[in-house]
Amino acid sequence: MTKPVLTYPEPILRKKTSPVEKITEEIFELVDTMVETMAAEDGVGLAANQVGSAHRVFVINTAPGDEKVDPVVCINPVVLQQEGEIVDEEGCLSFPGLYLTINRPTKVRVYARNLYNEGFVLELSGLLARAAMHEVDHLNGVLFIDRAAADDQSKVEKYCEDAARNTEVVRDR
Repeated sequence: MTKPVLTYPEPILRKKTSPVEKITEEIFELVDTMVETMAAEDGVGLAANQVGSAHRVFVINTAPGDEKVDPVVCINPVVLQQEGEIVDEEGCLSFPGLYLTINRPTKVRVYARNLYNEGFVLELSGLLARAAMHEVDHLNGVLFIDRAAADDQSKVEKYCEDAARNTEVVRDR
């Protein structure tokens, strides 16, 4: 089952998520929904708050561009190490059509738990390191517009104004 990806200015996108205390059937269902939604949207990653959940969970597709999704589930992730930096274009499913220049680390090490409550360390580089940091930001209520390069600020302002205006129109109906 998929869920719609929540878009800016949805308030939950700005809220810090809560740690998963116990892995329950609800968490399994959430992860299934997140993986299916990420695949349906052709995303590289997806955070729980993007589908309306306040749980500290994200998924990433370790085989972006392939026909078959190869997801990794990260519950209660903690960034252990960041290395290097690269400035590149980035998009977000919660900001359809918006692409910004964002500075991210080239390599990251992330500790997380899986669905069986086993701890593991992910060592990622390139696009997957970017995706993991993007999703960790989501879980902390930080959006990629908050990290936009100075040259992109006017683009961010226009996008946010348009999104707010469109939200008002929907509410007025």
